[in-house]
Amino acid sequence: MGGPWEAFLDLADGSDRAGDGLRDGWAAYVGSRVVLDTDLPASSPGGLPVRLVVTGGAGQLAGPAGLAARRGLGPAAVEVALRDDADPAGNARRVVAAVVDARATGRLAEDAVVHVAVSGPPAGRWLDAADEVAAAELALTLPLDRGGDDVPGWIDAALDRETPFSLHGADVRAAVEAVRTTARLWEPGAAPTDPATLLAARRWCRTWRCPDLAAAVAGLTALG
Repeated sequence: MGGPWEAFLDLADGSDRAGDGLRDGWAAYVGSRVVLDTDLPASSPGGLPVRLVVTGGAGQLAGPAGLAARRGLGPAAVEVALRDDADPAGNARRVVAAVVDARATGRLAEDAVVHVAVSGPPAGRWLDAADEVAAAELALTLPLDRGGDDVPGWIDAALDRETPFSLHGADVRAAVEAVRTTARLWEPGAAPTDPATLLAARRWCRTWRCPDLAAAVAGLTALG
């Protein structure tokens, strides 16, 4: 395909059912399969690169990462959410410490991308957390379902820190608009619907963890 949506989708169910859709010519859209840490015992190696989603906090990162590596699953990327609304910056520092430890002990590859998911507004203490993520050269994960100005605000905050990010949520229009917003903010004056401009925006807006492959591909084809 080679367009702006190549390898854009992180397939959220992470199951072998993805193969049915990929045989329909959708493979170019999919970059990885998402595996929850709770599903690791039943997951098999091979196929798409794995994006491991840690369902616990920072302290639960190293164990699942090590198990995934022992099972031959990689992972190529790991996602962990900030869960301490009262002190997200402190939470981010704990995530960074956990990542450093997991890399030092060989449970997480040095080139594995770590995405830190935020859930609050792009202001105050949550921006302090973004500072911690950026300083550690990790990535952010932004929710598409908050509405309002949160997504554009978070994109602006990420670009201001030159920090790459991924998306999660079910709304294909919101995902496409996030890439267009990235293009508008990063290259003011460029046409945000131009394929070349969108492709350049993918330097920062890396992937979208989507729950429905068919709906995502149909939406990207129609809106992109």
